[in-house]
Amino acid sequence: MPEPLGETANLARFRHLTGAWRWLFGTFTLAGISIAVNQIFGLEFLAGIVILDNSYLYLLIGLFVSLVFLIFPAFSRSSRARVPWYDICLFALAVAISGYYALNGLRSIEEGWEFESPILPVVLAFALWALIMEAVRRAGGLAIFIIFGVLSFYPVFADADFIPAMLSGMAQDIVGTARYHVMSEESVLGIPMRVFGTLIIGFIIFGVTLQSTGGGRFFINLAFALVGGVRGGPAKVAIIASGLFGSLSGSVVTNVLTTGAMTIPAMKRAGYPPRYAAGIEACASTGGVLMPPVMGATAFVMASFLDIPYLTVAAAAAFPSLLYFYGLFVQIDAYAARNGIRGLAKSELPSTATTLKEGWFYLFAFFLLIFLLVYMKREAHAPFYATVALLALSQFGKLGPRDPWYYLLGAGIIGYMGLVLSSIYFSADYVIVVPVSAALAVLVLSQVPARIRITLGEVQGFVEANGRLLAELVAILAAVGLIIGGLMMTGMAGTFSGDLVRVAGGEVVLLLLMGAATSFILGIGMTVTAAYIFLAIVLAPALVDLGLDSIAVHLFILYWGMVSYITPPVALGAFAAASLAGDRPIRTGFEAMRLGSVIYFLPFFFVLNPALVLNGTAPAILVEGATALFGVTLIASGLQGHLVWVGSLGNAIPALGARGGLVAAGLLLAYPESTSNLIGLALLAPAVVLGRLARIVTSP
Repeated sequence: MPEPLGETANLARFRHLTGAWRWLFGTFTLAGISIAVNQIFGLEFLAGIVILDNSYLYLLIGLFVSLVFLIFPAFSRSSRARVPWYDICLFALAVAISGYYALNGLRSIEEGWEFESPILPVVLAFALWALIMEAVRRAGGLAIFIIFGVLSFYPVFADADFIPAMLSGMAQDIVGTARYHVMSEESVLGIPMRVFGTLIIGFIIFGVTLQSTGGGRFFINLAFALVGGVRGGPAKVAIIASGLFGSLSGSVVTNVLTTGAMTIPAMKRAGYPPRYAAGIEACASTGGVLMPPVMGATAFVMASFLDIPYLTVAAAAAFPSLLYFYGLFVQIDAYAARNGIRGLAKSELPSTATTLKEGWFYLFAFFLLIFLLVYMKREAHAPFYATVALLALSQFGKLGPRDPWYYLLGAGIIGYMGLVLSSIYFSADYVIVVPVSAALAVLVLSQVPARIRITLGEVQGFVEANGRLLAELVAILAAVGLIIGGLMMTGMAGTFSGDLVRVAGGEVVLLLLMGAATSFILGIGMTVTAAYIFLAIVLAPALVDLGLDSIAVHLFILYWGMVSYITPPVALGAFAAASLAGDRPIRTGFEAMRLGSVIYFLPFFFVLNPALVLNGTAPAILVEGATALFGVTLIASGLQGHLVWVGSLGNAIPALGARGGLVAAGLLLAYPESTSNLIGLALLAPAVVLGRLARIVTSP
């Protein structure tokens, strides 16, 4: 299995484990995945023992948070060649403490440990609190550590004199705070860890499998084959490849490093400046996380918060993501038309037929995932079935019809799919043991042909890639739980939204602007999922109370949390792309802002117009959707200075007026109000006239 490009670029963050430590890391990773499969599918591997939900989550924390101390050095200058004694101690403590709580899961519920408990659990609660904070410092950085640390201690000083009345709450003593954080179901074991343990873990494994089996390269080749030869082709390839791959991988930076390694050089060869090529890739990779089906796993957290089916969230998110990618596409096409950038020569492009022949199984796994999510509504099980199918099919693709192993492996895959469908239709989840065992047996048999033989090192690399990502995510989500626990314990989560409404004076637009600024700031210091969860608790209720659509509000928060990936001073996605393009990061960041400018307006469009999230009558959805598409077209055309049927506008004074008029008309047309739509249409006519005048002025 080839190592993903993004993974290779990020390995410098991690300690290089060897010998027994490497085997221990792999063992813990496999143990955590096995326990998750056992719990999600109800297999009762352990001699019929049913693991309580709190014990299950404690086990995940013990297995994955402990790994953080093995792979993330304490300091940037710490040795990456060996595991120091203090990290061994922290590793052992994390395992022992979490194991203690897991073993006493039933007792803690029966005796109400979150309110009153023996001395030992309280002491261990302080220790686990500290271990989680140290783990999130290593995995997430100093900014996250400070934010999470302050908010986790918030219950202790919630009624202090220096706390504004709007942010105050019912204070708790330090012992009660520690007890609630670790032993209740609202803090460390709250929504973030529960969603991880029941939904997210499967999609993380599927994303790593997709990368490790070469899925990123397949989607890039497919995009090159389809649109690489059209005007501005390489940039359009970046949009399609990053959108498809990002919707499954769920990581902006990994998406940039994986697809950008091929698309950015191709864009530069076609004539795009380095900063423009990097900006396109950053915007496309950011949009991939906003596109169903996976959406960086935030869709499943959102469905849990709203208590609605995942499919409802995915359907609501589809059209806004389409608008975002459409706006990016129009800008790229306009830039290519204005600057005469052609597509790549046919000799440089892969064959569509050959690409599909060599990688059809990626599409099969993708459609299997969609089928299980949308039609069968098996959100928790779908990624595991798709992962096993992808692992088997990726080996099947290396054989030919003349090879006898081709038929053996094919029979195993057909049998596997039959068992998958039977297990789904007959609700017999335990039968996953049979297809997994069959797939593993076929995989072992298929090692005979040299061209599909997998080495032990490749298997270890695959397991370690999963372990690194899962350990990092568990540390961050457990720490996010501390924030939620603090807000719940003090009652601030229930009163803050009302205070926000009063501060905004009931003005929807003002409250949205406050929410956008807050989401952007938190998006700089937190991961997208962490920022979303926090704001879903403290901000979303205030917006919903003003009569806004609940799904649109939650998507609004998600979109503004993503803005930080292309907006300086942080702009992680843009800076990662700049490193590949060889351009200055800050310049790439500002270029990405301009290219992705639709993302700054789009959340306001759909939160004020629920028809854009498919909430309304069919005629209203069609009319508002068409108006929004037209508005986005005008905004993108104005920003790039090229309008269809008018041509390039140039840089003369009339052209600047035309471009400004197009942007203003687009904003007014996309805004959900008939008067503004009419004003937008009125502005469009003089903008087009100015555009034609600008062409006459600048023509030789």
